[in-house]
Amino acid sequence: MYLVLYCHNIGMTDFSFFETEDFDKDDGYTVRGKWPNESAFRDYLTKEFGDMSEFHVVDLISRGEQAEHYSVLELTQLSQHIEP
Repeated sequence: MYLVLYCHNIGMTDFSFFETEDFDKDDGYTVRGKWPNESAFRDYLTKEFGDMSEFHVVDLISRGEQAEHYSVLELTQLSQHIEP
């Protein structure tokens, strides 16, 4: 199971996570919300998912809004630590 993390805005307050088995947006589960900062978002994730050891975390926060448009192939490559 993958947990994809990303941020939508320059002010770093609009975050999302996408829980998926195959990076299919129709089959996955996405939560989008406002947090005061990245640290608060990551604290929320820890409360929601614990140590997240059951997930392979794909952290796209530094990639900003462009991450919303990554293809399944690009996300798969990133999950395997291969630059798309």
